[in-house]
Amino acid sequence: MADIKITQKRDNSTEIIISGELTIYCVMEVYQEYFQQLKVKEITLLQLGSITEIDTAGVQLLIMLMKIISEQNSNYQITSLGEAVTDYSNLFQLNRYFIDFEMISIEREDQQ
Repeated sequence: MADIKITQKRDNSTEIIISGELTIYCVMEVYQEYFQQLKVKEITLLQLGSITEIDTAGVQLLIMLMKIISEQNSNYQITSLGEAVTDYSNLFQLNRYFIDFEMISIEREDQQ
């Protein structure tokens, strides 16, 4: 089961930490409990470095989370990306969602 921690920070950001298994067995529960009514601030920081296992349903949930964040006019930054998500992203060529975006975010931070 995935462990989700959502923190509304004072610096006008929301931090979402996802750890554990994000698979078909828990995604509906995670969506209903955490993401269905989610309200985020101007910047949303996603920490995905502690996801230990992910499948297609888990990736779909992450992409849906990114859509929810974007619909609220928030910018998301992936601050950590673990081996499970990286491997899945590479295998199914999903870098535009995970790897490439993480690199763009890092480059933007370096320029500021």
